[in-house]
Amino acid sequence: MVDMDGYPTISAEEDGLYLTVFPPKGKGKKVEMAVVKSELQKDSYKSKDIDWSAVERAVKESTGQQILIVHEVLNVKDGQIFVKVNPEEMSVMLTIVPPQGGGKEITIDSAKNALTENGIVFGIKESVIEKLVRRAMEAKNDPTVLLESIEDIVADGIPMLNGEDAKLELLFQTGEQMDKTASEAATEADADKVDYKNVKSIQNVKKGEALARKVSPTNGVNGMTVTGKEIKATPGNDVKFVFGKGVEQAVGNAELFVASNDGQVVYKNNKLEVLEIYEIQGDINLSIGNVDFVGTVIVHGSVGEFTVKAGEDIMIDDVADSATLICGGKVTVKGGIVKSKVTAGGEVSAKYIRNSSVETEKSIIVNEAAMHSTLISGDKILVQGAKGLLVGGTIAAAHEVSAKEIGAKMATPTEISIGETPKMREEMNKAVTELKAIDDQLDKTKKGILFLKDLQVKSGGTLPPDKRDMMAKLTRTQFKLMTEQKKWEEIKARLEAKAKEMQTSKRGKVSCLGLVYTGVKIVINKVQRTITDELKYATFVEKNGEIQVLPYSG
Repeated sequence: MVDMDGYPTISAEEDGLYLTVFPPKGKGKKVEMAVVKSELQKDSYKSKDIDWSAVERAVKESTGQQILIVHEVLNVKDGQIFVKVNPEEMSVMLTIVPPQGGGKEITIDSAKNALTENGIVFGIKESVIEKLVRRAMEAKNDPTVLLESIEDIVADGIPMLNGEDAKLELLFQTGEQMDKTASEAATEADADKVDYKNVKSIQNVKKGEALARKVSPTNGVNGMTVTGKEIKATPGNDVKFVFGKGVEQAVGNAELFVASNDGQVVYKNNKLEVLEIYEIQGDINLSIGNVDFVGTVIVHGSVGEFTVKAGEDIMIDDVADSATLICGGKVTVKGGIVKSKVTAGGEVSAKYIRNSSVETEKSIIVNEAAMHSTLISGDKILVQGAKGLLVGGTIAAAHEVSAKEIGAKMATPTEISIGETPKMREEMNKAVTELKAIDDQLDKTKKGILFLKDLQVKSGGTLPPDKRDMMAKLTRTQFKLMTEQKKWEEIKARLEAKAKEMQTSKRGKVSCLGLVYTGVKIVINKVQRTITDELKYATFVEKNGEIQVLPYSG
């Protein structure tokens, strides 16, 4: 509400003189008796004719209602204009009091002149002035209008807007934003399908990915008062932003910042960085959820029924129990791996492995025991330590399996294979399947081309447009298929060479420092032998199509 002092008006009517005292608005001041008395003394009527008790009542009550104070028509009252400028000179309130007893009316020009006299030169709303003047004129024929204030804001200044400081525009979603987006996407209709293990999002970025852009400071916008005074804006400040590891300026663009390595992008305490390691201080539980990170994951605790994916290594200080671990690098579990599935690109090491599946292109190192598990290695499987027990399950390594004790007294079935691994067989089968499919497509494509060439000869060297398009399409397909054929032939040749190298390598062996129990089956280069009598300090190799037992060699 705009603050406005109260004010009196005096109107001459046919039956006498009326006083109207308008109440103040907001923090405005009430009309004082002395002001009204001074106003009455300006006119040509005698003080003795005035009903001063009525005047005092009108001032005291300030209802804005007309009160008869002289019982006869005294004089004519012209229309009045009141101009009130707010203290900051950012707006102007114009109030019009209609004329009384045929007095002079307020015109648009007189209203504008009143503004000019008060120094108002900017932001004038002419349409509002016209509306106020029109209402004042209508008051002659409508007494109810007099009960309302004829006033409005007739001029506005322009507020000053200071400039903004330089800021960093993030070009990625923060973890909190990602979590919120995922949460909003999960409606009640599919609430039963929500995976509550996926509760925390990690913002993975690749090297060279744009992370943030510096937005330069702005100059701001100058303001203007209704009296024409310019209000100068303060320009924004330049800001130097803090960048941690993994962030660098883009080449040729000093305002753009990119990741200098793969990792997790973090913006905290106004610091932007890309972490190559995602570290969890404790166990992975429902508050953490499944982890999918482009770099290395370190868990200073255990991993339960959750999935941990890492582009690099996974390191767990305690145990992995009923977990799924997938990474492109090494897996190191200081405790044991129990009822879990591990797929790694690098070496896998653990204190013990039980009832689990572990597969890697590199070696598997176990410090105590591997029991009733499927272990697949593209290099070696070594079960070391004081126990060094390897019992039960399926064990496959490209070059070597070594343990202190293999099998158990109860003749627990334990199968150990050296040479071609299941993954190699899978890759070979895929290469053979792909090559057969390509051969079939090439055969059909070549037949189609030969048919069109024969048609071209019969047509005198030209083909209809649709047949020419078909010829071009078949030719492109033939070149594409030949490129794919070459790729898969190279893959097949590499796998065959690797398998042949394994068969001729002297490294292919199974070694046991202690006892090898009955029930153990050893396969080396597709030659197999089942142990029927306990053996000790033995090394098994394949030679001349049979498995030979040699003295232990580590």
